[in-house]
Amino acid sequence: MPLGLALAFAFGCSLSIGVAAVLEKVSADREERASSLRLGLLWRLLDDWPYLLGLGLDGASFLFTVIAVQNLALFVVEPIIALNVVITALIEWSLFRRRLSHLAWASLAGILVGLSLLALAAAPEHAHTAAGAVWWTVILSPLLIAAAGSVVAPRHQHGATIALGVLDGVAFGGTAIAGRMLAIPHPLWQLILSPLLWSMLAYGLIGLLLFTIALQRIHASIVGASTTAAQSIVPIVVGIAFLGDSPRNGAWALAIAGMVVTLAGTLAIALPGAAPEIAGAA
Repeated sequence: MPLGLALAFAFGCSLSIGVAAVLEKVSADREERASSLRLGLLWRLLDDWPYLLGLGLDGASFLFTVIAVQNLALFVVEPIIALNVVITALIEWSLFRRRLSHLAWASLAGILVGLSLLALAAAPEHAHTAAGAVWWTVILSPLLIAAAGSVVAPRHQHGATIALGVLDGVAFGGTAIAGRMLAIPHPLWQLILSPLLWSMLAYGLIGLLLFTIALQRIHASIVGASTTAAQSIVPIVVGIAFLGDSPRNGAWALAIAGMVVTLAGTLAIALPGAAPEIAGAA
């Protein structure tokens, strides 16, 4: 696939996630706050059209992610997906009159600079075959994430909410890792026999539930920031360590600078000083 088209799918994923987060936040706020990992919350939200539209965008992002990670290194795709934090923050600012602080604007600018550096370091490539231990770890990790989420969900402190965001970020990052490792068979119908495909669906369902619970407790842009930080860091490390990801012409300095700047901006927007405020509020 041409580099430009692969990058377009990555940016399409970011846009889908950013808009979906706002729509799902609107619906999640209408429900009683959840204190456990119960799928009933998602079932109730299926009656709410903003949430359904958000789910449709999540489905599109899932497809876009698979296409992007099949053709680009994870350290390129994931920071581009991190752009969803910018999209969510700007939507909250424009539609819900939530002012962004100077720290937030500086964070968003940093993310854009980091993404530009990564785009310069990007090159189309396919993943190396992973070792058996890595393969099984990726397959079974949804169970570990669900167990950790069940411990954190009953807690309502700010730190616990951020932890939920981190856990759902790890889950969504797992989707990207599994998608990067997935071998597309011929004929295509044999894909349903792949454990990696089913692990991707498990990662997505667990991540969506954790994300929805976190959305009930804090601004979508803050949840998105903690989610995206974990969603970026974990696949980047796995991709470089185990899947043979590397930048174009060995441009590691450019790639590392892009990753650091992007992730620093993503983490900074999660700081209390960057939280959006309602315009006119005291």
